[in-house]
Amino acid sequence: MPVFVEFPDGECREVPSQLRAMQQSIGLGEFEQVPLNCDPVWKYECGGTGWIAVLRKGQLLPLRPQAPAWWQFVKLMLDPERRSTNDTPVEEVGESRLQSAA
Repeated sequence: MPVFVEFPDGECREVPSQLRAMQQSIGLGEFEQVPLNCDPVWKYECGGTGWIAVLRKGQLLPLRPQAPAWWQFVKLMLDPERRSTNDTPVEEVGESRLQSAA
């Protein structure tokens, strides 16, 4: 559901929105239509008569994982070209190296 937002040049554009619950009162709750703040250039603020677009200040950075993924430590899950040449896949090891725990 789009909502109209007024931009600094005076133009009104439709922006994707969501329903957000307003302050709950006794009885049925009321909802308002709120634009999604998913634009990297604009953020949306509630003006007196509706929503207005305001230029973002700063920079949005993508989230990066802090540590390598867990599967990067499992050699069998690596791409063949990234495996070291001394490693042999499990299929080639055979049962000779497998020992019983009993």
